[in-house]
Amino acid sequence: MRVSQIMSTEIVTISPDKRVGQALKLMQKHNIRHLPVLKGDRMVGWITSRDLREVLLASMLEKITVGDVMLPAPITVTPDTSVEEAARLVHDQKIGGMPVMEGERLVGVITMLDLISAFISMLGLLRSSSRLDLLLEDRPEVLEAATSLVTQAGGKIINVAMGPTQDGKRSFYFRLSKCDLNPIIDKLKKHGHQVVDFIP
Repeated sequence: MRVSQIMSTEIVTISPDKRVGQALKLMQKHNIRHLPVLKGDRMVGWITSRDLREVLLASMLEKITVGDVMLPAPITVTPDTSVEEAARLVHDQKIGGMPVMEGERLVGVITMLDLISAFISMLGLLRSSSRLDLLLEDRPEVLEAATSLVTQAGGKIINVAMGPTQDGKRSFYFRLSKCDLNPIIDKLKKHGHQVVDFIP
């Protein structure tokens, strides 16, 4: 999945000469936390509700402009950036959103909420499903064997997510089409695989 598939293209923007108070009102009106700052058609900065809170002194709101507090070179992504890479940037940089640029042109905005919604969709959480959590030896052939047993017992796998490794073992989270998990669990246990949790 690419950023272009989930970004917002109805972009609310502000110019750098506007007052901070105007930026706050604009964010409140549209229920957003980020504003691209445009001078003409060119993006010159990025301002967040956190930036505004740092200068939230009522007596100063009419004196400080957006240009005074904006971030002039924000982290950006392109429409072709993968959702996973965008999520990594949001996590690593501890930011809540980013402008989406196509060359020098602002084409969208992507936020943490957009990314969470995308991952919920990608993980099949919006579909009726079951979940099976296994703790397996961290070797490809072991995962392959467990996957084969799940399908042999009638499980239809939507996706498999991996957890961290510890002592040579790794957690694997199987998302399955809604089904009776008992025969799958029985088969896995008979072959020595550890089932740590499940959601029918």
